[in-house]
Amino acid sequence: MNLSARNISFAIKDLTILRDIDLEIQGGKTTVLLGPNGAGKSTLMKILSGYLKATSGEVMIDGCHPEKISLKARARMLGVLTQRSSLEFPFTAREVIAMGRMPFGVSDGVDEVTQELLSMFGVAADQSYLTMSGGEQQLVQLCRVFAQVWGRGSEAFLLLDEPMTALDLRHQSKIASTLKKLSSQGLGQLVVMHDINLAAELADEIVLMSHGKVVAKGSAAEALQVDHLERTFDTVINQLGGGRERYFRAELEK
Repeated sequence: MNLSARNISFAIKDLTILRDIDLEIQGGKTTVLLGPNGAGKSTLMKILSGYLKATSGEVMIDGCHPEKISLKARARMLGVLTQRSSLEFPFTAREVIAMGRMPFGVSDGVDEVTQELLSMFGVAADQSYLTMSGGEQQLVQLCRVFAQVWGRGSEAFLLLDEPMTALDLRHQSKIASTLKKLSSQGLGQLVVMHDINLAAELADEIVLMSHGKVVAKGSAAEALQVDHLERTFDTVINQLGGGRERYFRAELEK
């Protein structure tokens, strides 16, 4: 399956946030959106996930308009982590993760997938979500979204907006390896990030965005060219290293 955006534009009154965006997320591939704050990355992800409706253009899921797919079916096809996940009730971590299993008819959501994720990420199952640190809450929310697409392979997509925010290095590494595992199983992924090095490690395709437009896209080697990065971030980029991994330092022009 694929998830595509065709000629997407989005505006609020006189403010245009996205302009003529074409994007396709393929099964088994990871697409990473990179760009400065306010580039339109989160807005594009919300349009692809159905949280927002584009001013013009269309979103297609495997050639079908999302409006023609039932909400239950879409919940089985799209696992979405927004930039801010608000939860004000004292659910336990287990209960929050179990919410991701609801679309599959599990009455209380707690099944073998819930238990597997609790164990895999070392989550304190019975701790109240409200007493957790920001990083712990982020991990629980990621597990909830993973639960929604776990075992679905090429029949689902994962859309994540800054999933590594507030996570420590150990958990960042664990999440990165999990994303690679899911991709190898055929799951299509769209990830909004700010970490250029991690994007280069994870992405099959990187899309650079600035001012609501696509500046460049392609493999890490193709997209992360110095001239592309300078136009995207409006800074001077000094490339410090080469080889498989790239390390960059940005200096504001004086």
